[in-house]
Amino acid sequence: NNEPVVIKHSASGACVTVHPFGATITSYINAKGHETLFLSKLAKLNGSKATRGGIPLVFPQFGQPNKDMPQHGFLRNNYWVAGQCYDNEDEAGCDFTLSLKDVVNARGEGIWKDGDGGADCSVVLSIKIASDSLTTILTIENTGAGAFDYQTLFHTYYKIHGSTALDNKYCSVSGLSGYKVFDQLTKEEWIQGDEDVVIDREVDSIFYPQNDKTTLEVEIRTGNDNSKVVVHSTAAADGELVPVSAVVWNPYIEKSKKMEDFGDEEYHDMLCVEPGVLDLKEKLNPGKKFSFLQRISTV
Repeated sequence: NNEPVVIKHSASGACVTVHPFGATITSYINAKGHETLFLSKLAKLNGSKATRGGIPLVFPQFGQPNKDMPQHGFLRNNYWVAGQCYDNEDEAGCDFTLSLKDVVNARGEGIWKDGDGGADCSVVLSIKIASDSLTTILTIENTGAGAFDYQTLFHTYYKIHGSTALDNKYCSVSGLSGYKVFDQLTKEEWIQGDEDVVIDREVDSIFYPQNDKTTLEVEIRTGNDNSKVVVHSTAAADGELVPVSAVVWNPYIEKSKKMEDFGDEEYHDMLCVEPGVLDLKEKLNPGKKFSFLQRISTV
């Protein structure tokens, strides 16, 4: 049953909608009634495939470096269990949980296939909302007997108001100066300058922090209503802070036409800015936890 869970902060009127399939947040409306997230009009919300929009969760791989497993892993492709929602003066929230034994889709053919002697984990997504912020905390615990490699992202789709994603007066990303950029389309690399990141073509780039920087902090202009969001993200493996990268993605004209769950013109209406932990050198050991926070503040 993919009946959405609505988390409402009564004191401010802010609310979040979460679909149990993938524990995918599909809407965040702040206290001013402003929608922050993009959801495709063609998104499948019946549990038949991952949701095109909102905040899909990516783990244990980004893309498909391991061909044994489907793209982006299994968190976004399985039903999670919703806990008890709470609603107090400061915030409202709810935890969603997923154990590997309940993962029926997208396990792949590798170490995650059966949990018997392979990798095992339990995952909690804690969602908290206030009048002008949405915080998601993903906690992954290694409950198996062996260590495992992993990558994880919040694949966040932002709504760009007024269909202005290609107008750099109204849509851009700042805060990535000095990051090493890897363009996944051309395979080129460079160091990002002081200029904002804008959408003037198909964009699919990873921004890696340099010089031991761990916290990601970016500002995104989200349309011709002069709305902005500030994204803050941190991650820790076994209590030690680890670097958070960012992926910036917009499918542009041709790619949009090839996606059956995305409108041909919807690239004007969205921009993905995805905090991610992509290049850890160490595995997650048995009994240890990884914690990953994304806070979206609307301005």
